[in-house]
Amino acid sequence: MTRLRERLAEDDLAAETVKRTVIDARQFEEWYRGTAGQELDPETVPVVNVDLSEYRGWLQRHDMQPSTIQRKFASLRKALMLVCPERALRLRWPKLPQAQATAPSGLTRNERNAILRACEQLSARDALVVKLALFTGARSSSLANLRLSDVEIGPRSGNLTFRGKGNRQYTTPANREVREALTAFLAERPPVSHDFLLVQERWPHGRCSRWLLHDIAHRRLARHLPAEVAKRLKGLHAFRHDLARRLLSGDEGRRPPTPLADVAAILGHADVRVTAGIYARPSPEDMRRALDGVVGEEEGTED
Repeated sequence: MTRLRERLAEDDLAAETVKRTVIDARQFEEWYRGTAGQELDPETVPVVNVDLSEYRGWLQRHDMQPSTIQRKFASLRKALMLVCPERALRLRWPKLPQAQATAPSGLTRNERNAILRACEQLSARDALVVKLALFTGARSSSLANLRLSDVEIGPRSGNLTFRGKGNRQYTTPANREVREALTAFLAERPPVSHDFLLVQERWPHGRCSRWLLHDIAHRRLARHLPAEVAKRLKGLHAFRHDLARRLLSGDEGRRPPTPLADVAAILGHADVRVTAGIYARPSPEDMRRALDGVVGEEEGTED
C-alpha cells in the first residue's frame, strides 16, 4: 500500500480517484490475506489468474452490484499496473458481471434553478465557474486551462475555445448566462502576468487548479443550497452530464431535441459515437418518468 500511494502521488489524478483506488486495493489485500494466509507482495508473491476469479466470486456472494464490482476491479487493475506493471499485463482478467446500461443522471429543473439562485451568493469568479460548467459542459481540466485569449464575447454572442482530452481544441458558444457572468468577473479580475482566465482570489493570483474548481462547484456552492439539493452535488462533471441530457431530451420535452452531432461538438467529443454511447440511452429518471405516465384501466371504460 505504501508503494501504491507513492505511485498515485506521482500521477495527476482526482482526489476522489486516489481515495477510491486505495480503499479498493486495501480491500483486495485484506481478502488475499484471509484467503491465502499470507501478506500480499506482488513482487515476491504474485497475484495469479485464479486469485482474480475467486475475488470476483467473493464480491458476487456478498451481493455487490455489477457496477460496484466493475469499479473495484478497475481500481485493482490501476493499482497493480502502478506497482507491478509487467505482472499485471500478464494476468488474465475475468469477465465481470454487466450492469444495465443507462445514461448518467441529470438535475431536475427545480434543482438547476436553485443552483442559479445560489450563484447570486457566490463571488463573481465562483459564479462564473458554476455557470461555465452548467452551460458549456466543460471538464474541470478544460476550465483550468481556459485562457483570456480563448474568450470572445460581445453583447449578443460569444465563443469559448477549450482544450479537451489529448489537448484537442474545440469551440463552444457562450449563452447569455455565461456572457453576463464573464463580463461581471472580468470587471474585477485582478491584473496578473499570466493569461489563464480563472485565477485565485488571493495574491499572487495563480491559476485555479482542477481541485479548486471542484471545491467551488461542490463545497462552496452547497453552502447556499437547500440540503436536499446540496446532497445531489457530485462535482463539476455532474453538470456536464446534466447539460448533455438536457440537450438530447429537449429540456425534458419543452423544446425540440438537439441533434446528436451538435451535442458532440458542444461537449468536445471527437467522435459522435462517444456521445451516443454515454448519453443516447435512457437515464433512471427517464425510465421512471415513462412508467409514471403508464396508468391502469381508465375509469368508465368497459372490457
